[in-house]
Amino acid sequence: MSKKAFKFNKTLLCVLILAAALLLAGCGGAKSTRAKADETVHTALFDFTCGQAEVIDSYNGIDIPDGDKLVQFQLTVENTSDDGYLVFKDDFQLQWGDGEADFGVGIDPDEDDDKMFPESCGLSAGSAVTGIVLATVPQDATTLTVAYQEVLGNGNDGNNFFVDLSL
Repeated sequence: MSKKAFKFNKTLLCVLILAAALLLAGCGGAKSTRAKADETVHTALFDFTCGQAEVIDSYNGIDIPDGDKLVQFQLTVENTSDDGYLVFKDDFQLQWGDGEADFGVGIDPDEDDDKMFPESCGLSAGSAVTGIVLATVPQDATTLTVAYQEVLGNGNDGNNFFVDLSL
């Protein structure tokens, strides 16, 4: 899977994005938005904010591969639409370089850990979910970019959003 053409789980979110896209049809093509830590990003259906990333020594016994470091940041997603939908942790891709393998997703949460961002959760209209996202990245990485790609109901890519976090 290439960083340029990453696609995420196609769920109910796709249908809702298509509906929003139809409402915005006269507004032009897909766009790309960049933000920094603690800036709120506005998508068609929700707002999301990534807190500043920090390197940590350990977290609940997670193994850190040699040559990597463990990074955490807080992610908040707020449903700004009139309908409920599912949000997935893996909808937010993590990127740390220009190489073909310099990306991934956050570490899956332990089912007993209510501090981590959940694997998936339902968000009713106006509700929000907040949690810690953890990732192992190479020791020499200086920036972690959180990427979100809207996927339209027809399978085409919509707008994309990037939040750059300094390490």
